[in-house]
Amino acid sequence: MRFFRYSGGVLLLVVLSACKISITVPEGGSVVTESGSLNCRAGSTCLVDVVDLFFDETFVARPAEGYRFAQWRKQHRGLCGGNSSPCRLFTSGFAGNDALLAFLGNDEVFFLDPVFESTAPGRYGNEPLSACFNPDLFRQGTRFISEYRRPGFGGGYFVAEFDQLIDGSGLFRGTPATRMRLEQRDDGELLATNLTWFSINTGAQQLRYYGSEAETTTPPTTSATVVLAPFKLNRWDLAAGQSFEQSYSSTVEDSRGFSSSQSLELKTTYLGTETITVPAGTYTACRVLEESVETSGLGVPVRSAETQWYALGNGILLRAESDDSFQEFIRGTVNGVAQ
Repeated sequence: MRFFRYSGGVLLLVVLSACKISITVPEGGSVVTESGSLNCRAGSTCLVDVVDLFFDETFVARPAEGYRFAQWRKQHRGLCGGNSSPCRLFTSGFAGNDALLAFLGNDEVFFLDPVFESTAPGRYGNEPLSACFNPDLFRQGTRFISEYRRPGFGGGYFVAEFDQLIDGSGLFRGTPATRMRLEQRDDGELLATNLTWFSINTGAQQLRYYGSEAETTTPPTTSATVVLAPFKLNRWDLAAGQSFEQSYSSTVEDSRGFSSSQSLELKTTYLGTETITVPAGTYTACRVLEESVETSGLGVPVRSAETQWYALGNGILLRAESDDSFQEFIRGTVNGVAQ
């Protein structure tokens, strides 16, 4: 089977016009089409026939209460595998191609199976998220030096070195804020500097992020400013299983004068605590799920999700995992003390 992938989980079907789409829905949700032609409920297997040149459907996985849609399952003959966005399948471009049209007489079967995960705190520890909130990391003068790794191109890992310092305060687009300076290095060579502007309410256990200013040092040198309006809120006062939602905009302005904006709808769910092992060791960690819908000026919503694990006690990010990659903690010190 050969197909082309586009952003947002879009597939151009090259041999799929010859076959059926099998959708098996487990407990935790349903699969529908945006056209309303299909509603495949939990516990069902639904077959969709693709028999002409006008097939064009977008399949959407809808989680039930207490569940989240993780991804379309990766499997042999699987469609949109590993993607967590709606999956568009269409057969345009087949007309006049005898080789492709020949598949119309076959009975090939391909699979589009959703994966739903429970967000209930039952299998997690019930310590509050505040147990992983460390306000000392955000106090003036705190320095956090760390190394993280992520998958490298062609196998192996890429190791990034970070030097984070809370080093002042000022105004960011008219808003009083604290400044976090983050320098990224590779084998000691400075690659980029990022200034993040935020405020902290220790009593409420909340952080507000207003934006950032980034600059790369390797030629060609570039810089960009990100403005979050009114702000992105991080809440550390959640109980296990609790979530909250927020909306804000993100505007990127680069050194060439280019500017782009998008609106974001973000749902944050605290699942509870669990044991996690990363290169730095084994920790008890708070597991947080962020599910976002980003809509650009083109009006096309793009869904994504990221899971984050924060160490109980010191609040360090141990691992972050998205649909297509991850990063994890190797080692680090806070004000010279190993973590």
